[in-house]
Amino acid sequence: MLLTGIKLRKPLRSYAYGMNIDSIDLRPLPRVPLSGYLRLCLSALLLLTVAAAVAGQPCKPFEDGRVDQQVLEAMRSAAHEGRLYQVVPGNSRVGFCVRYFPGQEFRGEFTNIVGGLVMPSMAQQSGQALLLIHTSTMDASHAGLSPLVRGHEFMDTDNYPEILFVGRAFEWLAPLQGYIYGDLTLRGITQPVVFNVGIDVLEEGLGNQPDRIALQGTGQVSRYQFDMRHHRFTIGETVRLCLDVEMVPWDP
Repeated sequence: MLLTGIKLRKPLRSYAYGMNIDSIDLRPLPRVPLSGYLRLCLSALLLLTVAAAVAGQPCKPFEDGRVDQQVLEAMRSAAHEGRLYQVVPGNSRVGFCVRYFPGQEFRGEFTNIVGGLVMPSMAQQSGQALLLIHTSTMDASHAGLSPLVRGHEFMDTDNYPEILFVGRAFEWLAPLQGYIYGDLTLRGITQPVVFNVGIDVLEEGLGNQPDRIALQGTGQVSRYQFDMRHHRFTIGETVRLCLDVEMVPWDP
C-alpha cells in the first residue's frame, strides 16, 4: 500500500472528546428476534440501499446537500484513480457503548451501512471517508432498553433515521494505523469526532492497492453534545464508538 513518509503525532486535543479510549469488545451482539417476514423485508431494504449506492455513482447516497462538494469531488476522483473502497454489506458494523446504573453497559450495533474510504496516495498523505448508517435496525445487548435508546429522548430514530460520518482528514501514525478526523451528524446535530483506526489487509491485490481491507476504529463523544440530556443520574455521558468495516475497491 502506498502509505509512507508518515509523521507521528498525538491527535488534536480540540478535535477529540477525551481520546483516553478503553478497549472495546467487537464480538457480535445477540440479535433481537424478528419474524421471518420482517427479516425478509429488512433484507430486501438493505439490498436496495446497497444497489443505489454502487450503481455507477460512488457518492449517490450522499448527494443531498449534507456533504461538501469538495469531499464528494475527492471521492469521485479517487474512484477513477482506483483508490476508492466501498463498504461490504453484511460484513460491516458500527457500534456504540454507554454505561448505565448500576454499573452495566448498553451496547448497540448497526449493520445497514453504505459508504466509502479514499486511500491516500504517495503525493497526498490524506484521505476521505463517508459512512451513512441507517438506524431502522439495531441489534442491542438489552432488548428491554432498546425502545428507550431509539426514542425521542435519545436517538429519536423515527425523526432521524440516519447517522452520517464525514471523515475529512487522516493522520497516519504508521503505514496501517492512524487517526481519522471528521464530523458526526446525529439527531440533526453535527459535532467533531476523531477515530483511532487500524487497517488490516484481507486480500492482496495485483497492483499497489489490496483487493479487500478491514478498517477497525474506536472513538468517543459526549451525548450531551447531541442534545441527549435525559437520565443524567442513571446513564453515563460518554458514548464509546466502534467501527468494524470491510471494504473492497469500488467497481462501477
